[in-house]
Amino acid sequence: MNCRPFLLSLTCALITFSCPPQLRADGADTPLEKQMHTLARGTKQLAIQVADPAQQQSTITLIESLKSDITTSKGLEPKKTATIPAADKEQFLTDYRAQLDKLTNAFNQIETAVKAGQYDQATSLLSSIGPIKKEGHMKFKQD
Repeated sequence: MNCRPFLLSLTCALITFSCPPQLRADGADTPLEKQMHTLARGTKQLAIQVADPAQQQSTITLIESLKSDITTSKGLEPKKTATIPAADKEQFLTDYRAQLDKLTNAFNQIETAVKAGQYDQATSLLSSIGPIKKEGHMKFKQD
């Protein structure tokens, strides 16, 4: 019995599954993409713990961290900025920052509800994050 084809297949499978996939051709995220990944992870964590009164202080700290990440993101430019005509670039960046302000305001409302112990309201307000994210990605994210 010839085992060579089996071993070759097994070797190819091991190589394929042991190499992590790259998100981009060069394998590196931009600083803004890194910030957005951090925001996404933090928002997922917030969804898990926002309704838990025992984690109130942790939730407040997490929200403050998310707002800080948004502030950092405001100082960065989306990749799509490079495709915008020079005459429209300033307005594009103003709109981008305004979108991030909407996100900050949503987190402020959630934080206020958590501090007041209104966990059901905080959970309800958390649902406003998704549409803001979707709108921002449609306008400012380059495919």
